[in-house]
Amino acid sequence: MAQSQGTAIGWAMGTGAAEALGRAASNRTLLDRIAAVFFLAIFLFVAAYTWVRPDYNWDMVAYIASALENRTETPEQLHAETWKAVSEGAREAQLYNLQYGNPYNRHQWENPADFESQLPMFRVKLGYIEALRVLEPITGITRAAILLSVLPALGFALICLFWLGRENALQGAIILAPALIVADVFHMTTAVTPDMLLALVSMGALYLLARKQDIAACLLLFLSVFVRPDNIILIFALLLTAIAFGWRLLPIALTFVASFAACLLISKLGGHPGWWAHFYFSCVEIQNSMTNFHPDFSLVAFIKGYARGAAVALLDNDWPPLFLAILAGWALLWRAGRAGTGRENALMFALAIGTLGKFASFPLPDDRFYFVFLAGMAMLLVVMWKPRFDIAPGKA
Repeated sequence: MAQSQGTAIGWAMGTGAAEALGRAASNRTLLDRIAAVFFLAIFLFVAAYTWVRPDYNWDMVAYIASALENRTETPEQLHAETWKAVSEGAREAQLYNLQYGNPYNRHQWENPADFESQLPMFRVKLGYIEALRVLEPITGITRAAILLSVLPALGFALICLFWLGRENALQGAIILAPALIVADVFHMTTAVTPDMLLALVSMGALYLLARKQDIAACLLLFLSVFVRPDNIILIFALLLTAIAFGWRLLPIALTFVASFAACLLISKLGGHPGWWAHFYFSCVEIQNSMTNFHPDFSLVAFIKGYARGAAVALLDNDWPPLFLAILAGWALLWRAGRAGTGRENALMFALAIGTLGKFASFPLPDDRFYFVFLAGMAMLLVVMWKPRFDIAPGKA
């Protein structure tokens, strides 16, 4: 008898728990909040990890050196000040890798003049360099660089959540988070480069464009080329989209002209070696010194650079399959009659051609160079889809 009563009580408790879980699973507000907390927790984790254990890499060293150039007079002084700043924060293994990890790193560590010759390719990120200088008196130069990854990552997360909330698509954060992880948001944040700051500014611009606030969006787009001049590709893709989809043309056309002029001016003032020399360095053969490096154009080297970029992208990176997966998702939404607004589809088109244009203009294979485009496409896909987990099958 006692056993029967115990079984009955257990069954009743199990049924009650199942009903409670069922009610929770059908509570839209609760699931929205869970999705938002899940999404934000991921970014808080990666921000905290970056602050505690940042990835000291070669690009970080070059950006710090670029920020210190305005107070040094000789390559030797700049080299010493840069490595002093880096050494104060880097762990022993990181410092050894930066100085001796490969022949290129060792050469830059042992040759101050050649080290300085590399900086024009980094100096052109003028807005990022100036932001480092502004923060340096408060945090120190290395912590300023880390902070300029941490804060933009958190800002980026908040923009995503705000956008999803405005579109009643907060539960889509559960889908968006892994897409952004595949797109390389973790490594972009920990690597301490301008990439997360660019992602923050660009995602803000895309949100404003989706809301048809074109003037404000164009101001952010213009600012973005001071973070990374190669974001001119996104602006050009948006210009082509405005022409193709009948947007108001004047704001984006003026933005493109102003941004292009700014890029030319920044490159000239920063002593950038030019597209072909930079292409050869990054995509064909790395150079220990960029002083007077002006190689003749070579069709063989040109093809080699694209072949290398395509091979490494397909073998070692995730952006090509993610790009195709997002396009497939967009096509499926079209077939299901849930393709979103005309502006959203136009932005998807802009980001799709921008992704291809980014590779076509400079075939670097790393995921981070395509993050702005893929993150925007993933966001738009989720906004169009508006996935809901609080609706029973067949009742959507």
